[in-house]
Amino acid sequence: QILHACLDLVAMEDTSTAMAARDVICIMLLPARASSTPAWTKLPLDTIWRTVQSLVTSDIRTQRSLIGYSLWLRLMLLPEGTHITTLEAADYWKPVMHGLRRGDSERRKICLNIFKLTLVTDSVAVSDQVRAQYDRFCTVFETVVLARYINQVVECQADLDALAANKSLRVEWLYVLLASGLDKQMQDSNRKFIGNWVMHANLDPNDDSFLQFFRDDFLPWAIQGSLFVSTLRMLEGRRRCLHGDRMVECLRRQLANANEPVRLADVVIDTILLKRNSLFAYATVYLIEGLGDTLSVQQRERLSGISGLPEVARDYLFVKIHNQPGLGPTAKSSSRRELREKEAIEKCSKFDIESSNMEDMWDDLEYLEYPKDLLVAMVSVVLHPQVLLRATKDATLAAAMRQKVHALLRIAGTKIFMFAPLVVGVRRALITEPAAAAVLDIAELVISVAERPPQPTPDLMLEEAIIPLTPFAWEHYFGERPSYGFAAFVDLVNRLHSCPGAAGEILARILRRWRAQKVPPPTVSPWKNALQLQVLLLCLEQFTPDESTLVLDVLEALYHVLEIEPLPQYRYLLEWMTVRLLVRFQLEYTVLERLATRDHHSNPKHLASLMKIGTILACSGESNEDFGLQLATSFVPLAASSKVVIRHEAQWQVPILLEHARAHAWTSIIENAVITTLNEYIQALDRFIEPPLERQFGRFNPQKDHTLTNLVEGNWLLLDPVDTPLTTREEFVKLYSNVSRDITLPGPSMSLGDPVKRPVPAKLNGTPRSVEHAAIVPRTSGEVSAALQTKGTAYLARSLSDPTLLGSRPDHLIVVGSLVDNPYNLGGLSRVSEVFGASALCLQNQNVVSNKDFTSVSVSSHLHFPIVQLSASGIPAYLADRKMEGFTIVGIEQTNRSVILGSQGARLPEKIVLVVGGEREGIPAVVLMECDMLVEIPQQGITRSLNVQTAVAIVLYEYARQ
Repeated sequence: QILHACLDLVAMEDTSTAMAARDVICIMLLPARASSTPAWTKLPLDTIWRTVQSLVTSDIRTQRSLIGYSLWLRLMLLPEGTHITTLEAADYWKPVMHGLRRGDSERRKICLNIFKLTLVTDSVAVSDQVRAQYDRFCTVFETVVLARYINQVVECQADLDALAANKSLRVEWLYVLLASGLDKQMQDSNRKFIGNWVMHANLDPNDDSFLQFFRDDFLPWAIQGSLFVSTLRMLEGRRRCLHGDRMVECLRRQLANANEPVRLADVVIDTILLKRNSLFAYATVYLIEGLGDTLSVQQRERLSGISGLPEVARDYLFVKIHNQPGLGPTAKSSSRRELREKEAIEKCSKFDIESSNMEDMWDDLEYLEYPKDLLVAMVSVVLHPQVLLRATKDATLAAAMRQKVHALLRIAGTKIFMFAPLVVGVRRALITEPAAAAVLDIAELVISVAERPPQPTPDLMLEEAIIPLTPFAWEHYFGERPSYGFAAFVDLVNRLHSCPGAAGEILARILRRWRAQKVPPPTVSPWKNALQLQVLLLCLEQFTPDESTLVLDVLEALYHVLEIEPLPQYRYLLEWMTVRLLVRFQLEYTVLERLATRDHHSNPKHLASLMKIGTILACSGESNEDFGLQLATSFVPLAASSKVVIRHEAQWQVPILLEHARAHAWTSIIENAVITTLNEYIQALDRFIEPPLERQFGRFNPQKDHTLTNLVEGNWLLLDPVDTPLTTREEFVKLYSNVSRDITLPGPSMSLGDPVKRPVPAKLNGTPRSVEHAAIVPRTSGEVSAALQTKGTAYLARSLSDPTLLGSRPDHLIVVGSLVDNPYNLGGLSRVSEVFGASALCLQNQNVVSNKDFTSVSVSSHLHFPIVQLSASGIPAYLADRKMEGFTIVGIEQTNRSVILGSQGARLPEKIVLVVGGEREGIPAVVLMECDMLVEIPQQGITRSLNVQTAVAIVLYEYARQ
């Protein structure tokens, strides 16, 4: 009667009642104690099984399904519970598959245990080979779906390949595993690994289970916009979306292997049409590209109704779908918005300063929300020669024009196709009318671009990636590329000497900001970029100071920035600037003075830069033998410095300097026995015979490398992946060829130069970057030292306030650590359990307390409270006994029914048994069934879990606090 009552109660909506009824049934199904007859032998197991079948068919998210699965597992643990199972029964396996596929971690653990127990029953007859494959499946499932550590998941690739290739495993189980791995509850990195494996795997597309998996699990993951955006890359000068390319390749391979490709194509088309309102627009393009020429007229007709795509995607769809035989005309009349845009563009093309109103045109631009063609047309209006000429004489018009040019520049920050026409227009305006520099506030414009160079949006990059799939090119949609605009911008700065005062103002403002940064600066700062330093270098070339002290101020500022800057890319440009300033104003000997200063040893990177600068100056052609001798002499002690960075740099510079001395017959150097002996030693070193790539990338020849080409695409950009080239030499050549014959360009401050020669390494190796690239910044004397560490005395306060507590220990907290294997973790578990007053700690093996790894962490904690031996297999019975004594079983585990520690619903009872999961599996299903309450620790970061002893310490602290 109790059983039948409980079987009715487990289906109730009230959670506490249903769970209590389940606990009663589980107690009835426990094995017998000693020689007594077990209670379950007198129970109607078929009745319990029918109830289980009813419960597990409930919604997977409900408490009823969890109770059903836990009772099912309890039945499977009975010696004679196997009469309900058969491997061939689809109705038996279907709920197990559903639980593994869609359940939370607790349900999945239970279902996997049911699966394992079923395989070892006498009613399931399988060969050892087949059983080995199913064992492999269980192991991979535990690793990929339950443990979820990405490094372990990646190591499962060979096992996944084996499961997919071996016919011993029914294919439905493979798709259960893959579907679970692609579940939204999984980490993105794990889902990405499984999804990418699916795209490269040779799966059979002719199986119905494949089509179900493809539709319900794979495609919902594969069409996420973040996957397309995160895999955008520049490869061999072309923008590529790697995820889109992989998806196209996957679809084409599966269609080629399908007996009925139309079925797979229909699955893809159904997904596109079902999600048309929320589907990532560019996913549609790659899906249709993957379908290729397999589309029938009827399928094309279904796809022809897709709308709302961006321009390039829309053209692709037209070429692929609409522009095919068998489809009707698709032309439609222009909307009112499109007609108004055409009218506005026509106004711009017929602009005349006397009869046209620029404000009306600007109002049209804002009303139409800045359409592409109208934006480009507006540039020609704002920078019209008539407007420029009048603005130089009309302050009101000049202010309006300046405001609009800078507004267009802000728009170009997100609509980068605007950048090239705008900068080319500004450059042309300054060439034809230099007085326009004041009108446009050219210094502010240059600094705005340098500090915030326009970047392509993800949408624009995706459109760029799919343009090759259409019959058109970038220029058809967007005009000149942004790289052409950056070439125009750099060339504009290169000729700023025609605008008095502009170069000096830009130099002062950029240098001031770099000098004012905090010390030490972060390795990568969001506001810093190479373009600022490129502009600074060009302005420095046009720098004409009024007083000599100003030159020294600039030089000191450059030295300061060089002292603190950690990035090799930026240091290269700063060294270049310093060399140019020293040469122009004949200040070479100041380098020798700084090299002689010993306190520079506290900043080895700066001293290394000074040696490099000195060698460049000595080889510049402007130097003399005396300078070279003093420099070479200073290298001798530095080559034996205790600082690795200093020693290596001095040794590297000696052969370079000596080679130049021989070429110029500097006898005082080449006949110096100390220097030549040192040189022979250095040249025999392996690192000099086969120089690392960083050394080749960082070379600077003051005669050959002082060019625009080296500035915008030199090898120095390969020193770090922080900044990539914004333009190329070819864009400058194109820019100069487009200059009208009737326009005379102001002279450049830096010539274009020859193409850059890329170094070819003699030997590629995987050695890490030298320690000289690590920032070494000393602690300043003003820094406050850390507080002195002391041991806590909180335990004394409690004992002294209540002397009766001395030597006593409450018996309402037990910690079960029998699932933990690692002695280090067990030692930590002992320590935190004792500290927070546990009455006992249960371990798999008591002898671990003599293990040195255990004692290194536990110190003497295990001597102050009981260590109880409890095997892992005995945990369920032990917990059942503790429940009878009034204990509440609390497990630390992340499941759907877990409560967040510290939240309102996470009130811990006074008498608890705290169950700690193992390092790999956590808490197994048979133990989870016994837990009355599951808690998880709130997290803010990405890392999925804490170390065992850390997690237990947090929970015990919260328990003690409550």
